[in-house]
Amino acid sequence: MKQIHYPARELPLRAEYEMLICGAGLAGVAAAVYAARRGVKVGMIEYFGKPGGVPVTGMLGVVTGFVCGEERFAYSFVNELRRRAEALNGVTDDGFYLMFDPELLGRILLDLLAENGIEIHFYTQLIDALREGDRVRYAVTASKAGLAAVGARLFVDATGDGDLAVRAGCRYEQGRPEDGRVQSSSLTFKIGGIDQARAPKTIPEMTAIWRQFPHQVPTNHVVIKYPPARDGRLEGVVNMTHILDCDPLNPDDQARIRREGTRQAYEILDFFRQRVPGFEHAGITGIAEQLGVRESRRILGDYVLTADDVLAGRDFPDELVRCGWGIDVHNPVAMHTGGGSRPTKSYGVPYRCLTPLGVRNLYIAGRPISTTHQAFASTRINSCCVGLGEAIGLAAPEAIRLGDTRKVDVSRLQRELEQLGTTVHRPGVGGDKPAE
Repeated sequence: MKQIHYPARELPLRAEYEMLICGAGLAGVAAAVYAARRGVKVGMIEYFGKPGGVPVTGMLGVVTGFVCGEERFAYSFVNELRRRAEALNGVTDDGFYLMFDPELLGRILLDLLAENGIEIHFYTQLIDALREGDRVRYAVTASKAGLAAVGARLFVDATGDGDLAVRAGCRYEQGRPEDGRVQSSSLTFKIGGIDQARAPKTIPEMTAIWRQFPHQVPTNHVVIKYPPARDGRLEGVVNMTHILDCDPLNPDDQARIRREGTRQAYEILDFFRQRVPGFEHAGITGIAEQLGVRESRRILGDYVLTADDVLAGRDFPDELVRCGWGIDVHNPVAMHTGGGSRPTKSYGVPYRCLTPLGVRNLYIAGRPISTTHQAFASTRINSCCVGLGEAIGLAAPEAIRLGDTRKVDVSRLQRELEQLGTTVHRPGVGGDKPAE
């Protein structure tokens, strides 16, 4: 690629905080809220114009991953979101999935940010990081106001792709070991005009119809969820598009995900209108602004969680949350068939997976924590990401005071999480706490 010279320049220092969070998905907001409630001055930058990440700007609405067989485990921030949404008739709970109305969830998150005095800079993209030795000093951003720097004592990478960590020079891995390919991406969309009385009552019924007839969408099952109906009108959120062999960090592939995802969305709509009772007059009412990226980078930390850890249901002395999702790898290059290996009991995610190698004032929140490709296919589930965000928020005051994330008293952090209602197993100490 041809190179040009870009002259050095002085950047305005737009703001300084005790903690700066890059990315306002659920993990980032959880970290922000829990830190702010403990007196930390928190700033956030967010590329999109809404908080919430894939469940909101990605239109997914679903939060899941708190069940493993007969075992249930809890995440304090998820429970708070559910309570607030219930008061607005904005969530359904079938015991396995929480299905939020995406727009109401976005409203709830905006309220939480405002209530807790968190300064959020929307429509602001992280483009670089300035580091001195083993510390990040500034995030470099771009917005309509131009280039600027934002300073902090503690940084949180909640970008979903590890953008801040990589710009700061942290080591990472991407995709599966043999060829670097990542799981297929999706583009979620909404269908309105569904006749609730005639539509199939269960997903297996719709999947049986889907498998009877030819189509060009590389998935063998239907995934549709229904937010609470309003005024008798039923709308379905569809997460079935699969765009193969793409790198979501490549701008050309991002455009292909948009084009191919949109094409598949309309093919799915046509199939439903022709084949599924109650969908004869349905139409697409929205296609997500944010791409449904399942996998990109994984930032290497002080511990790399493995598939053996997941499948053995392993406990760790420094674990922060429980997770029990299966190793759900969406095939990078072929039909998605679901399934995958599943743990027989939940496992813990260690604090050490959140602390990237070589840096003392940076946490990784959400998807790109330190795991192998296989283990990542379990930890990427959004409830686990939210739980890790709340743990970072609780750890923030001590990490800032001591100037080093590795000096945080993890036992104290675990006790705080348990007091809030988040499930933590500590070998030899107590058991799991039930979900509310």
